[in-house]
Amino acid sequence: MIDTSPKAEQVRIRALRAMSPSKRLSMALGWSQSVREISNAGLRRQFPTYTAKELHRQMAERMLGDELATKAYGPLPTHG
Repeated sequence: MIDTSPKAEQVRIRALRAMSPSKRLSMALGWSQSVREISNAGLRRQFPTYTAKELHRQMAERMLGDELATKAYGPLPTHG
């Protein structure tokens, strides 16, 4: 899905290229943190009774896949 005009995209790319590498890295890390916070909020809504540890395991499932998350953190919690 592309909702940005070609001209606006050119302006965006020029602005990014004008930034220092550390500034671009800082922005990327900020975006990554925002995505994690949004994902965690969604998990808390989906699993309101889960503990922080159980929510962490759910996040691992989404980020790593079932096989690796299970190896690293054990099986998904079972509730009711």
